[in-house]
Amino acid sequence: MEKLIQYENGLKAVIDTVRGVKSVAAGIWVNVGSAKETPAQNGLSHFTEHVIFKGTDKLDGYGIADAFETLGAHVNAFTGKECTCYYVKSTDEYKKECFALLSHIFFDSVFNEEELDKERNVILEEINMVEDTPEDICYDLLASAFYGGSALGQTILGNPDNIKAFKQKDVIDFTNRFYCAQNVVISFAGNITPAQADKLIRQYILPKICVKNSGASPVAALPVRRTHTQRIKDFEQSNIAIGFSSLPFNSAKNQVQNILNIILGGGMSSRLFQAIREKLGLAYSVYSAPSAFKNNGSFNIVLNISPENTQKALDALSQEIRKVLCGDITAKEIARAKTQIKSALVFARENVQSIMSVNGKLLTLCGELYDVDKRIAQIDAVTADDVNRFAAAIFKNANLATSYVGKPHTANFPDFFQK
Repeated sequence: MEKLIQYENGLKAVIDTVRGVKSVAAGIWVNVGSAKETPAQNGLSHFTEHVIFKGTDKLDGYGIADAFETLGAHVNAFTGKECTCYYVKSTDEYKKECFALLSHIFFDSVFNEEELDKERNVILEEINMVEDTPEDICYDLLASAFYGGSALGQTILGNPDNIKAFKQKDVIDFTNRFYCAQNVVISFAGNITPAQADKLIRQYILPKICVKNSGASPVAALPVRRTHTQRIKDFEQSNIAIGFSSLPFNSAKNQVQNILNIILGGGMSSRLFQAIREKLGLAYSVYSAPSAFKNNGSFNIVLNISPENTQKALDALSQEIRKVLCGDITAKEIARAKTQIKSALVFARENVQSIMSVNGKLLTLCGELYDVDKRIAQIDAVTADDVNRFAAAIFKNANLATSYVGKPHTANFPDFFQK
């Protein structure tokens, strides 16, 4: 059962004690990502996440890596559009030492200019790697089309000119603004009690964390207008991404959407996989995947195809969506999807890092605790009528965006799914 601790300075912590395991995952979540950056800052959340590991007042970059690995721990971090997470997973024997180290780099990194120059080259190579990955480009283009000029349309990695320009002062000012108590959540999961976690937080977090409140507001709910964007590039295969305006991160209807996702494109038995890949042979991969933020969300469909099959794939996809809109989702499909989703929830409860991540993100973005029993009850309550009505609500030709990456094509994207 999750335990919430709220401190006087605004810091929040969630502790999920998992019996029968010998590991602990600890995460420090910051309520900032690329969607809370100005255009001039774009990429700074991710840049900061990288350089925070490059040296403190006591340890250099190698010393940080060596300290964690000597304890047999796995340490890492990731940046999203709305939050950043620094985490460590260790055996319960070394939970104190590992959390102390994680806190040390979080508060005491010095952001040496020479190290920043080295790491900016690493990030520029990461950006170059994305340029060689058509699916990643396609997703970025879809976000740009879907969210227009808003901060949600910005990439997480940022643009190369920004990365080349960031200085020590930029990183320090950024952490001073966002890495403060009201904007941070601590998440523990595994063989640790709330009392033990509270002791670690009081020892390693509370004495150092700033208490000013200067975070940024999330992007408000945005209207979506039909838009297409593309990048013609000489890849052997092409990618199509389509996003329909859908639910925000913590919507009460998320389990209805999850069931629709499983049925339509969530696996090898899904309608899209069977129709477009198995029966027609038009795509190497085809899948659907909801994407959600605090106030915005989309239901996405992605295809990996040969350029000459672009129009055929669009026609086949449109046909499959229209079948769903006829209200033909069956009770058997609903039951199978429910079983898959509940199995995934149970499997996630057996991984302390997954538990830490789910709890930390929900508390960071929504200020709520994760309740797996509540979600299972929501899944069980979904009916075929619920899913059919939901599909009719989101699959509208005016509220979608499309993107394409690959060789020249002759497909007519503006006519896709026109009623």
